[in-house]
Amino acid sequence: MEWCVSNRPITASKIRSGDITNRADLSVNTPQPTLTKTINKIKRIPFAKIGFTLSLLISVGAGAFLGRIIPINALDWGGLLSGRKPEEVLMEGLGRKLERPYQILVIGVDRVLDARLGSPESFNGRSDSMLLIRLDPVDRSVQMLSIPRDTQVPIPGYGVTKINAANVYGGASLAQEVVSEKLNGVEIDRYVRIDTSGLSALVNALGGIEVNVPKRMKYKDNTQKLNIDLYAGVQTLNGEQAEGFSRFRNDEDGDIGRIKRQQIVLKAVKAKIANPAVVLHLPDLINVMQKHVDSNLSFDEMMAISTFSMTLKPDQIQSTSLKGRPSEPNEFRFSYWIVSPEDVDQAIADKFTTKQKTQ
Repeated sequence: MEWCVSNRPITASKIRSGDITNRADLSVNTPQPTLTKTINKIKRIPFAKIGFTLSLLISVGAGAFLGRIIPINALDWGGLLSGRKPEEVLMEGLGRKLERPYQILVIGVDRVLDARLGSPESFNGRSDSMLLIRLDPVDRSVQMLSIPRDTQVPIPGYGVTKINAANVYGGASLAQEVVSEKLNGVEIDRYVRIDTSGLSALVNALGGIEVNVPKRMKYKDNTQKLNIDLYAGVQTLNGEQAEGFSRFRNDEDGDIGRIKRQQIVLKAVKAKIANPAVVLHLPDLINVMQKHVDSNLSFDEMMAISTFSMTLKPDQIQSTSLKGRPSEPNEFRFSYWIVSPEDVDQAIADKFTTKQKTQ
């Protein structure tokens, strides 16, 4: 059978317009009773399409369906013989294989509270976090660079200000331009924007994440409707608690401490998603993507990146933050994170590809 997949950008609105033309091809003769409710739920979600439905069916035991939907040459038989995990090989066969490196700018944006959830306007808030990610299938590595939201940058047409304003002034395209210019002309292939409530919804869909909270955290932010109240210790955080943990900045570490906590949350989410049992949460995860994510990644690219990310080991993922210094109290009108050319060189060299040269 042929895979009918659009290469158009994926946005919150476009995700809802699913193609159901090949739905009949996905039926099984006699579904197990324990699967019926989950399978039916997925069929009602347009974005699930073929790949997600097949992943669910196969992962929970409908092995007899395998030969019908995965071409024999789509499986890495050599990898299986050399010791690759069967689930990794299946995931690549079901989805897409990442064929080249990608550099992606991930932007966590403050919710525009008066905009409808999932609408284009809801992603036009200030960036609460910025993360430049390089996924390299050649050496099977991921490089993640966190960019402090208060980083001082020139924004065309608006003068010198904080980097978190770029998304407000010109959306994802301007944010990519500003980040690239600040980081020695780094190449940015795609963007992903996630509203800040998306993290909470994702963690809830996963059934919570385990995090070691280092200290007592208590803070209330009425503007963003945050009520952070956490005690120290290893614990399972729900969505609201995980969002509070990652966004807390009411201490001496400020934004840099928050970046470290965001990286902790990302690793905890990655560990939870890597669990094969997560397939049972696919309907909720897809709903989260529909409402809280805007991206110009195609469906094929999303599938390939998801497959690649879920098969990585922790030591293959390296994360760091853009070094610099806080501005002095009377140095500028506003407080900034000041980044030197040497700081940028250290963050980019041998890790990311720039437009000037290939590294």
